[in-house]
Amino acid sequence: GTRRMIIVDAHPHIYSPDTARYPPIADPLEPGEPAAVEDLKRRMDESGVARAVFIQTSTYYEWDNRYVMDSARANREWATAVVTLSPDDPSHLEVLEEAARDCGVRGLRGKEDAIGSVCTPGVYRLWTKARDLGIVVNCFVGDDLDRVPEIEKIASDIDDLRVVIDHCFMLRAGRKKEETLAALRRVSALPNVYAKLTCGATGSNRAYPHEDMHDPLKQVIEYFGPERCVWGSDFPNALWTRGTSYGQNLSLFTEELGLSEAEQEAILSTTALGLWFQ
Repeated sequence: GTRRMIIVDAHPHIYSPDTARYPPIADPLEPGEPAAVEDLKRRMDESGVARAVFIQTSTYYEWDNRYVMDSARANREWATAVVTLSPDDPSHLEVLEEAARDCGVRGLRGKEDAIGSVCTPGVYRLWTKARDLGIVVNCFVGDDLDRVPEIEKIASDIDDLRVVIDHCFMLRAGRKKEETLAALRRVSALPNVYAKLTCGATGSNRAYPHEDMHDPLKQVIEYFGPERCVWGSDFPNALWTRGTSYGQNLSLFTEELGLSEAEQEAILSTTALGLWFQ
C-alpha cells in the first residue's frame, strides 16, 4: 500500500568522498559502498523514507564532526545530525553550542569518558549542556551492561534530558540475549529513556528476514512502548548490516515483524519526529 507517514531514518552514517576537505583518521573503517549524503538520499527515496538523522561516524572521523554538521546545515529541510564529542574535553561544549546554533544539530552521541564511565562530572557537564540546548543524547556504550546503573542514575538526575539507547545495547539473538533484554527492561522504567531498534540485522545469526530477532525486538517494543522506540537503517549497509539492504532493514518493520499500523507509525515516524525534528 502507499505509505503516507513521514518515515524517519534515525541511524544512517555518512562519509564524504572529499577526503581533502574531510580527512579520515588513520586506518579508518571503510564504508564498503558509496555513502555520501547523496547516496543515502537515493536509498531513502527508493524506500519512501523522508527524513534522516545523520550519525557522526567515529570509526572514520573520530571527533571531527564537520561533515555531519555541514551536511545537516545544507539539508535542513529533511535532515539533522548527531555529533560525537568527548566528555573529557571542555572545549567540546562550545562545539555542541555551535552545532546546535549554526547547523540545526539535534543530537549528541553520549559515550563513556576516559575512565569508561557515563556517570562522572565530565559526562554530567556535557549531557546537562545537551539538555539546556534541547538536544537528545544517543547513549552509545556498545554491549557494556555494567554501565546500566550509571545510565539509570544520570537519566534520573537529568530527568528532562531525553536519552536514546543506541542499538539496544547490541541486542543479539544468541550471546547475552537474556541479560541484554533484562538491562533494556530496567532502563525502560525511566520515562525519558528510549530504544533505537537497529539490531535486527546485526543481532541475527540468520539471513533476512532475521527470524531469530523478531521476538527480541517485539519484547523491546513491549518494554518501552512503540512511542519510545525508533527505527534506523544503519546505512551504509554493506558495512554495518552485513549486506542486509537499506530496503530490507525497513521492510523488517513494515512487513516482517507483524506490527500494527499504529506501532509502525510511532516507531518509523512520530517518535523520531518528536525527538529530532520538533
